[in-house]
Amino acid sequence: MKTLQIRIPDELREEADQVLEEIGMDISTAIRVYLKKIVQSRRIPFALEASQPWEAEPISVDPETQRMMDQVAETWQKVGR
Repeated sequence: MKTLQIRIPDELREEADQVLEEIGMDISTAIRVYLKKIVQSRRIPFALEASQPWEAEPISVDPETQRMMDQVAETWQKVGR
């Protein structure tokens, strides 16, 4: 058996304890459930997203290039990508 130590802000711990108490679980059990779910599903059990660090700027393309890009998009849609 291994011991896991983590540092978290007091407020986060208090809020988590309150929610988990309503569920009927302590924080150690909740973390074990979380880790078991990671092992079982082979992924983090919720979506992770990052904000975009840049904004896309529209660019002009000639009609032939636009036609080719549209064909690529149609092909990708047909194969379900």
